[in-house]
Amino acid sequence: MEVLLVAGAGMSAWAAAVVASGGAAPSWGLASRRALRWGMRALRLLRRLGSTTLAEVLLSLAPWRGRSRALAAALASRGVELDEGSAAIALGCGLVALATASAFLMASPVAGVAAVVVASALAVGRDAARRRRERREVTAAMPGVYRTLSVALASGQTLAQAVSYVGAHERGPVAEAFTRMSLRLRCGASTEDAVALLARELDVPGIGLLATALVISHRTGSPLRDLLMRSAALAERQGEFERLLVVKTAQVRLSVRIVCLLPGVLVSMLALVSPDFQSGLLTPTGALCVAFAAALDATALLLIRHLMSGVQRWA
Repeated sequence: MEVLLVAGAGMSAWAAAVVASGGAAPSWGLASRRALRWGMRALRLLRRLGSTTLAEVLLSLAPWRGRSRALAAALASRGVELDEGSAAIALGCGLVALATASAFLMASPVAGVAAVVVASALAVGRDAARRRRERREVTAAMPGVYRTLSVALASGQTLAQAVSYVGAHERGPVAEAFTRMSLRLRCGASTEDAVALLARELDVPGIGLLATALVISHRTGSPLRDLLMRSAALAERQGEFERLLVVKTAQVRLSVRIVCLLPGVLVSMLALVSPDFQSGLLTPTGALCVAFAAALDATALLLIRHLMSGVQRWA
């Protein structure tokens, strides 16, 4: 998503250059040289703007900061080095280019705002889906982590060796978190600090018990085999209960998705393609109607969340 926004900004700049040159596209050799020259200038400008107050303000927003890190990592894999501040400015430029292009194509500023809202919603939704997927992976891997730690500590290994063993034999976010903890311990970090950071990175139920068990094992030298094996069994039962809860509440979750997504999708599509709807949004009555509909949608969402919390407490 972030790379597409930046690429869209570049294509918009190229189209503007074509229009300024009289509508005729330059030759490929000349175009590539010009694109390289303008690309280097754009990178230098982004690096300068990355240290400004605007970049700091953008990075203070958690979603924007996450997207900036992802963009910087994606560009680094392609050989383009940008810090987080420069990536935040590049994202802003991409959104501005998207809004300008949409407003120009649809001949309405409402279309530009709608395009930015849709792009932002897609990015936020993808981040939320990725976090849910990672949390499911970590939750499913926790029973194996408990058993692996139990076997490693019972065999006489130290805490650092056991943590390194888990990082080497597990997969996914769990392996990355334990590998980072092993590196912290090797670099001289205290056990309490390393365990606290591990519990912060693996935000799953039962991680507090695991952190306490690791600290106790380090201080007393006890392998805590029975405790860890019992924790593995409890983690497996909790995973079964969560899967059962997902099945039992599937209809409610579908209702939540419909209530949340359908009105926003309809309004966004109409704001992008319908000139009459765009004209209506620019009037006080139209804006008030859309705001009232959004308030009703938010009320329905709050009611459904309240019902969902009651079902979860009962389960």
